[in-house]
Amino acid sequence: MSGAADERARIRGAMNRILTGRPEHSNGALTIVALALEAGVPRNALTQRHLDLKSEFYAKVKERGQPTDAETRLRK
Repeated sequence: MSGAADERARIRGAMNRILTGRPEHSNGALTIVALALEAGVPRNALTQRHLDLKSEFYAKVKERGQPTDAETRLRK
């Protein structure tokens, strides 16, 4: 598996673990930082290389009807 494909697979796996409440390597927050930590990739992998996965993650969070942790902090 190529580096980019492996990275995408790790991000998708991390997304699944976080969204199902089973994080293994992060605090499970609904943030890009937690997703990157959970996937074992640098944050810029999501903010620069895999923008589609970042958007997919936020769309899935929004589908759940829950605000992200960052949004909750900002609203307080």
